[in-house]
Amino acid sequence: MKKHNSAKFIGKQLSRLKMAQAYYQLIVSTVNTISLISLAFTVDFVWLMVMFPFLIFVTWLVGYYMDKKDITAEDAVKCNEMLNRYINTADIKAQEFQMFQFQALIESLKSLQDKKPIDAESLTKRYEEYMKRWRSPEGQK
Repeated sequence: MKKHNSAKFIGKQLSRLKMAQAYYQLIVSTVNTISLISLAFTVDFVWLMVMFPFLIFVTWLVGYYMDKKDITAEDAVKCNEMLNRYINTADIKAQEFQMFQFQALIESLKSLQDKKPIDAESLTKRYEEYMKRWRSPEGQK
């Protein structure tokens, strides 16, 4: 039971720390924004003092909206989905085209090094084979 209570306590403290860091980040972002605005435009110091609470409030509203819509969690889910997805046909096609480009670059550099003309016919033939293999069914009509 003691272990459960201490874990709960640590969880609460970490949650409070994260919340404090978020509020600190909001204040720093607001100050940075005010600094950039004052660099771009001539801004009176009194006007900044009056607008600072309003800007903090607007920043808090944006943070509240993002928290209620759970935007960061959705972003993390999308990131995980993209990182852990299976390879599909588009990935294979893109990888094969990158390999073709790399091989063409190597052949071009070799021909420049040997001071021979680039064999454009073989490159064109290999490119046409690539296009034939990956042509969509609509393009074959």
